[in-house]
Formats: sequence, C-alpha cells, structure tokens
Amino acid sequence: MDIQKRGRAGWRAARAVVVLVLWLVVGTPAIESEDSIPSLRCGTRLVLIGELKIDVLAKCGPPLYEQTVGERIIRTSRGYDKKIVEEWIYNFGPTDFVHTLRFEGGRLVAIIRGNGATPWIDPSA
Repeated sequence: MDIQKRGRAGWRAARAVVVLVLWLVVGTPAIESEDSIPSLRCGTRLVLIGELKIDVLAKCGPPLYEQTVGERIIRTSRGYDKKIVEEWIYNFGPTDFVHTLRFEGGRLVAIIRGNGATPWIDPSA
C-alpha cells in the first residue's frame, strides 16, 4: 500500500511538471522581436496601454507622424467588428528613443521603442 501511494505521488508530481512546462510554452505570449514596453513617459505624464487616443494626445501632444496601417476584423457576439489600426510616431529628442504607439479602434495596444536615439527632428521645420 505504501508503495502505491509513493507511485501515485510521483505521477502527480510528473503531471504537474508537464502541465507547468506546457503552460510556459503555450500559455505565455511569444516574445516579439520589437521592444514593446508597458508605458511611456511624456514629460511628467504617464501613458499606459489601454488608453484612448484623445488621452494620449492630451498627455503627449501631437505625434511627429501618424498613419493608418490597416484594419483588424474581430468576431463578436453580434457578428463582426472592424477596428482601424493606426501608428503614431513620437521623437522626444536626441537623447531619447523614437517611440511608435499602435492603436486599434482608438485604444492604445502597443508601445514600441526604437533601436536607439536618433537626431532631433523638429516637426515645425
């Protein structure tokens, strides 16, 4: 009887390890090649994933460049919903990274930091 209990405990432990490994491999999102970050500081204000375009505009001001990059079709309980995908580019100066903010349906879904500091581009020039 004691051997059977140990055998079951061993199988439970092995099953737990397999479930953990599967969760780590399948359950966690793939690491993107882009350098995604959860927030962006615009002066003294903090912009977070999930914010609306109007709030980002109020905190960071107008972007250096903005473009519509496509659309995403999402299935909902009422059918299908189309979300416009836009990207806003911010350059905060020669000592900072260029940041790309990606919006879907007017809501911020990604903040992508560029590869390095770039020369200052004055949008008013």
